[in-house]
Amino acid sequence: MATHGKILIVDDISTHLLLLQTILHDEGYQTKITDDSKRVVDILLKEEFQVVLLDIMMPGLDGIQVLEKIKSNEKLSSINVIVISAKTDSWSIKNAMDKGAFDYITKPINIQDVRNKVKSAMIESIL
Repeated sequence: MATHGKILIVDDISTHLLLLQTILHDEGYQTKITDDSKRVVDILLKEEFQVVLLDIMMPGLDGIQVLEKIKSNEKLSSINVIVISAKTDSWSIKNAMDKGAFDYITKPINIQDVRNKVKSAMIESIL
């Protein structure tokens, strides 16, 4: 496999999707983007992803509900989910981690932070 792994990016704001996609393409990752939180589980069941970058505040299903669906699905529970959110309070971060998030990135995003956390999640998914 020529790429370093495949990442699904979920956010309802297209500029966030494009920014994250650009950062990760520059790092050599293959990405797929969606702004529809209700489709995430279907997408993950159809294609193989190592990591999901998941926004919390979205219409329809919020990121925490999506995270719970991923973690409760036997086929998907091993995928590393990194939550991305403008919520920086300790309860939101703890809640996401308690629900099974691999890591948590706060907005506005720090590009190096994204690179480092995605790399850690990728390494973890290979082990």
